[in-house]
Amino acid sequence: MDTLDQLKIYQKIIASVHDGIVISDAAGKIVAYNPAQEQLEDHDASNMVGKYLWEAYQYGTSDHSEHQTVLESGKPILDKYKAHAYKNGTPKYVSYSTYPVVENGRRIGVFSVSKNETKLHALLEETIELKRQFFQALPKGQEKETLHGNGTRFTFSDIVGDSQVTKQLIHEAQTLAWMAHNILIAGETGTGKEVYAQSIHNYGKKNKAPFLAINCAAIPENLLEGILFGTVKGAFTGAVDRSGIFEEAGEGTIFLDELNSMPVAMQAKLLRVIQERRFNRVGGTVMVPVRCRIMCAVNEDPYDLIESGRLRKDLYYRIASLSLYIPPLRHRRSEILGLADHFIQKSSDAMNRKVKGLSPELKDLLLSYRWPGNVRELEHVIENLVLRATEDQSMLKLENLPPHLSMLLGKVPRYTLDRDKEPSSNNLSLNDKLRAVEAQCIFEALEATGWNLSAAARRLGIIRQSLASRMKKLNITRTRV
Repeated sequence: MDTLDQLKIYQKIIASVHDGIVISDAAGKIVAYNPAQEQLEDHDASNMVGKYLWEAYQYGTSDHSEHQTVLESGKPILDKYKAHAYKNGTPKYVSYSTYPVVENGRRIGVFSVSKNETKLHALLEETIELKRQFFQALPKGQEKETLHGNGTRFTFSDIVGDSQVTKQLIHEAQTLAWMAHNILIAGETGTGKEVYAQSIHNYGKKNKAPFLAINCAAIPENLLEGILFGTVKGAFTGAVDRSGIFEEAGEGTIFLDELNSMPVAMQAKLLRVIQERRFNRVGGTVMVPVRCRIMCAVNEDPYDLIESGRLRKDLYYRIASLSLYIPPLRHRRSEILGLADHFIQKSSDAMNRKVKGLSPELKDLLLSYRWPGNVRELEHVIENLVLRATEDQSMLKLENLPPHLSMLLGKVPRYTLDRDKEPSSNNLSLNDKLRAVEAQCIFEALEATGWNLSAAARRLGIIRQSLASRMKKLNITRTRV
């Protein structure tokens, strides 16, 4: 068989395979663009073949061409998920790998093999949505909590909510999951930022790798650097050789919750690590590569944080290449009663109660409350209500509210902290108003720090013993289910 016949056979094979194939020569010109690639990127081969890659894909310069990078380095780029082509402004995402073509030690070209995963994504999203609806409709006692082997407990199937806002939010998060970029999740305390972070990790391609999360507000500044990057023996008194979570995460995900609580000096070190994709342990000199994806969360508006100097602007632009905003519960009021029913079912089963619902008065109260602590606060309230229900009680009532929650939710008139609302009663004594304000401040600090008393005390500007004493006086306790 002569060379011309071999070439025709190869051309026929390339045209027949179901995976997209793009081949470029050493000069960077496209020499092959098969029909499968035409369908993936919605481009015609006649408009691609013969052009330089950076012209065909409108990169601008050859510096942005991955084919040229592979040609120069001789190293393949594996398992990328990215859009190189656009149609009417819409990116055409494909999953692909790019390889050099080497002949007698000489690099003569580059080829990419792409797969169309659009239909797979659609099927996954449909399956997960059906699974969510199924688990929300399960009778009491049949719901399941799964501990995955990667350090997570949640997937998109675990997210409760049937509003269009939540469905769209899940769809956006699923789209982000297939990209290898850093992600910033913004949302008030208690909106479920870590639930979404874990779900994104479990939906992505590297879901078998570890998911490691830390709360930046709960770790003292002098320990945070060692926890992130590790330490070497002798770096400081008591230091031992220990890896940090950046090493332990491998190719998985690191989730930095409440990034806005990280000291600005530490933010500068984190920025350098993200930029250079490598670091050294505290006291060490050996550089360690960063292989994981970094997800961060903030519980305030990022631009307000930048304006107040609590978040570095350059760090924000590094971590927010992809962003997800979770709206507060007060903007999703249609979901409050559905979430309440879910938490009633969960708590009743755990506490061996027979509670099935809420009285009309209690429903009105839950719907009228502002929920500054969002979904987490609602869960806490329901837990307390179920805890105080009798063994044979089927309907939760206002009488089941403990005193401090009665003040917070408004059964006992209270002075509200919300600036856009008037005090709920002018007849309330000053002491009662002050107790209500104090209880709300303490509760919000505890919720923001995951009920870590030391961190909550620092947030409130008091010592831990004083916080414990005030909680006892106000009858603030955490119910564990």
